[in-house]
Amino acid sequence: MTEFIFKLKTDALKLQHCLTKYEMPSWFHETLFQHKTHYNLIIDHSSSQSGKERLLQGTTEFILNEKCMDWAEEILKEHYYYEDEHEIEHILEIVSDMKMGDRPELEELMEQWDAPSFVKESLDLLLDGNSPISFDSFSTFRLKRLRLRIGKMVGLAIDEYKMEQEYQMFVHMLREYLAAREKKLETIHLYSTGFEFRFFDENMREVSRSELTQYIDKRLLTNHPLYVDSYTIAPLLSLAPEKIFVYGNGDHNLVRTLQNIFEERIDLLPRDYFPETLLYPSRDIANE
Repeated sequence: MTEFIFKLKTDALKLQHCLTKYEMPSWFHETLFQHKTHYNLIIDHSSSQSGKERLLQGTTEFILNEKCMDWAEEILKEHYYYEDEHEIEHILEIVSDMKMGDRPELEELMEQWDAPSFVKESLDLLLDGNSPISFDSFSTFRLKRLRLRIGKMVGLAIDEYKMEQEYQMFVHMLREYLAAREKKLETIHLYSTGFEFRFFDENMREVSRSELTQYIDKRLLTNHPLYVDSYTIAPLLSLAPEKIFVYGNGDHNLVRTLQNIFEERIDLLPRDYFPETLLYPSRDIANE
């Protein structure tokens, strides 16, 4: 038998729920200690040789899937003083994505670490004893390293959230600029070389770099030098074409930004849809 004592009723019930899929018998009851209500969960893991392992697995999942997110929310509210529920929800989604491995660019900023093994080993040291386990004390002291890691993840998630908000404001601003801009060309064809884009007009004549520079509205670069790409975004915004055909490299970050700005004006096409005969004679012009 193992007995956990919780300060929060929800924690006891969530652990009990996690253990049901491992077919772990458990009994929940309330106790009064020093005029405060505590919540006890007694788990029977002696029915089979795998009982202890199943208890370790279920409790580890509870900690990593439930408590880590509770701690993340607590850190947001108590350490970073977030109050807006929408902002909290968005940041917690980023933390959850990191935990699931869906934000590799953020995970690279953290040291590699086997969190499940750490939790299991920490629990294993306690389950052999006969005394009730205060879950809150256990998580505060034994799981301190995990909680510090969650704190770092929250910090990275906040930075990412702020960057995403800035990006959305940037896209919105450029959409408004585009809507007010008079078109200079009807159609633009963008051919991806893998490193940059070559511009062709509606007649499939390549537009040289010097021509593009002349078209650029200098206010874009003066007012937003950190955000507006002078090689692709600024020329396209300045030309304000009705239609943009992009050939190849559709998963590139810049292409996704162009899609967000120009929306229905953009069509993505395979690279081999572009007439190959137009590429080689124009190579020198493209590098002017």
